[in-house]
Amino acid sequence: MLLLRLWNYIRGYVIILVEGYFLERFINICTHRQVFLWDIKRRNDFAMTLKLSIKGFKMLRPISRKSQCRVRIVKKKGLPFILNKYKQRKAFMFGAVLFIVIINLLASFIWDIEISGNKEIRTADVLQKLAVIGVKPGVLKYGIDVDRVAKTLVLQISELSWVSFEIRGTRAKLFVEERRQPPSLIPRNMPCNIIAKRDGLISSIVVKNGQEMVEEGDTVIKGQLLVSGVIENEHEPEQKKLVHSIAEIKARTWYEGNSTTNIKTVEAVRTGKEKKVYTLMLLKNKIKLPLNKDINFQNYDKIELKKVLQIGENLILPFGVIVEKYYENELIDKELSLDEAKKIAKENALKKLIKIIPEDAQIINTGIDYIQREDGLITANVVLECMEDIGTTEEIGGE
Repeated sequence: MLLLRLWNYIRGYVIILVEGYFLERFINICTHRQVFLWDIKRRNDFAMTLKLSIKGFKMLRPISRKSQCRVRIVKKKGLPFILNKYKQRKAFMFGAVLFIVIINLLASFIWDIEISGNKEIRTADVLQKLAVIGVKPGVLKYGIDVDRVAKTLVLQISELSWVSFEIRGTRAKLFVEERRQPPSLIPRNMPCNIIAKRDGLISSIVVKNGQEMVEEGDTVIKGQLLVSGVIENEHEPEQKKLVHSIAEIKARTWYEGNSTTNIKTVEAVRTGKEKKVYTLMLLKNKIKLPLNKDINFQNYDKIELKKVLQIGENLILPFGVIVEKYYENELIDKELSLDEAKKIAKENALKKLIKIIPEDAQIINTGIDYIQREDGLITANVVLECMEDIGTTEEIGGE
C-alpha cells in the first residue's frame, strides 16, 4: 500500500469533485475505459470526490459529457506539479541543485572530532596523536580505517586501555577508557611481611596469617613491621617457617594542611559595558571581520561562543561564526569580614587535603586552628583525623 501511494505521488494525481445525477454511470464508464479511480467519497446524492492519475484526468472530457456530470479539480498532488511550479525559476533550481552537490561534497570530509571518556589525559594530546595518524578536520573520511585508528591509539598512548572510534556524518567520535594502574601485589605463594605505609595509631588488628608484631593502641611509624611472615618454632628456634602474611590493620591517621587568605581583597564588578568581536569560520580558515572594534578595556571578562552550521546531530559543516564577548570590569577594593576570611581559608585548606587522602580513608574528626596576623592575613590550619587500613605487603628480604 505504501509503495502504491509513493508511485502515485511520483506520477502525480488530482483530486476532483464530480457533480451530477448519474454518478454511478460516470464510475462505470471510467472502469470500462480503464481509468483507475481511488479514494471515492460520496458527499451527497449528487456529488462525490475521488482521485485519479494525470493521464486518467485527460480522458475525462468525453466521459463527463456522456454521463452528464460536471468535473472540477479540487487539488493537484505529486512530483510533476512541484517540478512544473519551479520550472520557470531556473536560477532557483540551479542554486538548489548546486547546494545539494556542495553539501554532498562537504559531507565526504571530517570537520569535527569529539573525544569523551578522558580524565587524566589531555584532549589536546589525543588530538595531536590523531593528527599524526591522519585523522583531523578537513581530511577525506572514506580512506580512514576506524579499526586501525583505534588500535594505533592504544599502542601509542600507554595510558589508554581501550578505544572506540567511529565516523558519523562529518563528525569523528572517539571514546577512550584510561588504564588504571593495578596495585603492586605479591603472589600468595611468596612469603611476605606487612609494614605500615604511614604513621598512625593502631585501632584494631586482625591477623589471618603471620606473626602479630604490634597491638591495639600502639603508635607506629611509616615502614614499621606490623605483621611478620617469619614464624618461629617455640621448641626449635632455629627452624623458622616463612608465610605470606594476611591481616586487616585499621589505624587512626592524621593529615595536616593550611591555607592563607587576605582580609583585604579586590573584587571585579562589571560596569555594564561590553564589546563583541566576530570571526568567520570558512573551511579551515578564520577571518576576523573588519567592523570589529578594538578592545580598550583595562580589565575584562571574556566569553567565547562558537556557532557552527549543523544539519542534524552529526552533519557538521565547516562554516560558522565565533562571537567573542568582552565585559568591562571595575576593580573595587573590598574588605572581608573575619568570618568570611576564615571560611575561605578553611575551604581552600580542605580542598588541598581531600586530594591527598586515600579513597578508602574515612574522616572521623576535623580540627581547625586560625592564626590572624597584623597585616590582615588569616591562616587556617586544618587537621583531619581518619580511619584507614595502613598495612602494605613487603617481600621478606626486600626493601
